Amino acid sequence: MKNYEKYRAEDLLVDPWFLAWVKHGQPEAQQFWEHWQRQHPDQRVNVLLAKDMAEALNNRPGSVTDEQVRAEVGQIMRLTRRLPDPQTRLPLLRILKRPFWQLATALILVIGGSWLVWQAASDPAVQSGPSAVSRAVLPKAAGWINQVNGTSQPVPITLPDGSRMTLLPTSQASYPPAFSQTKREVHLRGEAIFAVVHDSRRPFLVLSGPLITRVLGTRFRVRALPGDSRITVSVQSGRVSVYSQRDLASSHRRHVPDVPGVVLTANQQVVYQAKQAAYQKELVVQPTLIRPAESPDQFAFQDTPVATVFEQLTNG
Repeated sequence: MKNYEKYRAEDLLVDPWFLAWVKHGQPEAQQFWEHWQRQHPDQRVNVLLAKDMAEALNNRPGSVTDEQVRAEVGQIMRLTRRLPDPQTRLPLLRILKRPFWQLATALILVIGGSWLVWQAASDPAVQSGPSAVSRAVLPKAAGWINQVNGTSQPVPITLPDGSRMTLLPTSQASYPPAFSQTKREVHLRGEAIFAVVHDSRRPFLVLSGPLITRVLGTRFRVRALPGDSRITVSVQSGRVSVYSQRDLASSHRRHVPDVPGVVLTANQQVVYQAKQAAYQKELVVQPTLIRPAESPDQFAFQDTPVATVFEQLTNG
């Protein structure tokens, strides 16, 4: 077996054993590469980058040769590795404006060590957008933004509605450029912290493997690492509802509006065991102080007894 430790993303992209996994889905290759990533966590970013690029280029026009793919991808990687500032955004406009990239299904940008891949599929069924029930993996619908944190530091991201997501290292998140009028949906693989803007008309949904976290506006954290059968949701403030995609599908079949699951408030967390489909609700390891609601600093009285006025002013 080859020594893949020195392989870069562009090397993996043309490796037959790597393509046997990402392009042809061979079980033996999939098992090898999943095990190899666990044994070489420092190479996981290259693997994920090559995997997404291979999947995006899989639907390229027939007139585009493998040699063209290698040349264009190699040029992209050479340019991105010369970024002087890790916070600098580098749009690869001159490359992407070429006829090859106008026909290809991948648009690639680089933001520091994080990279974003827009994957546009030609299948109309895919372009209709992912379903919260049917999809447990990161979606590949047309226009969805797929972000991977390839750095060693948390990366703050502003979502389309103004909510904030802090994506932890080696984690991946996907969401549409604009949320729909009925829901705000984010798919997560890995770990992220969310600060959600309140919107009672549009619930905020985080899909992480088989689990769904539903909120209106709060601060919470989701941990759903690849290869770990446990998914943890912890709440810093507000109120969160957590349930599985199986529970949601069952409620839809039975036409039941309320989905069974677990409701969490501040300083609570739930550990979901995917294999047993079991929830374990508990307190967080390090609870934070819950601040009481602030008292108003202005008072208005009309025909109010003096004793009541003094009491309210004293308590205020």
